[in-house]
Amino acid sequence: MKKKYMGKKKHKILLVFLSLGIGVLIYLLFRSRELFYYQFIKFLSLDGIIDNARKVVWTKRKYIPNWIIYSLPDGLWMFSLGVSILYERIYYRELQKVYNVVYLSFFIFEFIQREYGGHGTVLGTFDESDLLCFTFGYFFASILGYWNWERNYKYEKVMLYEDDYTLEKKKTLIIIVVFIIIGFFPVLI
Repeated sequence: MKKKYMGKKKHKILLVFLSLGIGVLIYLLFRSRELFYYQFIKFLSLDGIIDNARKVVWTKRKYIPNWIIYSLPDGLWMFSLGVSILYERIYYRELQKVYNVVYLSFFIFEFIQREYGGHGTVLGTFDESDLLCFTFGYFFASILGYWNWERNYKYEKVMLYEDDYTLEKKKTLIIIVVFIIIGFFPVLI
């Protein structure tokens, strides 16, 4: 039984880090060298590798739609957050409500950007592609979390013990805080 669980945990970790990694890679290859990710790579003395990769991918830049460079990392972030919160969690239904609030908050924040943000501001710039990518990331993570819950936990008798549920809420809050910090890395200069 433990081996089966560990396999699922590895699958969750792979989904989370692969989606985050692809988003960071997009930032490193196509976005400003002034952003946090690139500065961190420079600090690690890996900027030469990234610069060489940038030279190669920039020859194909005209074939890559802007939404992939500017909005897909947001959707991948939302997907990764959702998998972290929902996948392999017995309290899926309760945690889905928390994820819904997070999604709606970022959806509303995007409209706040339209009113108060703009290029070069801390708030960022409103973009309909961001909304679409956030939404796709949200739905894919929700569907994957539901599918996993239905397959593995739906028919288990779940008692909402206060201590267990409190621990799950604390873990979820930590996950959200970590992802918010990760989400602000790109705007740090």
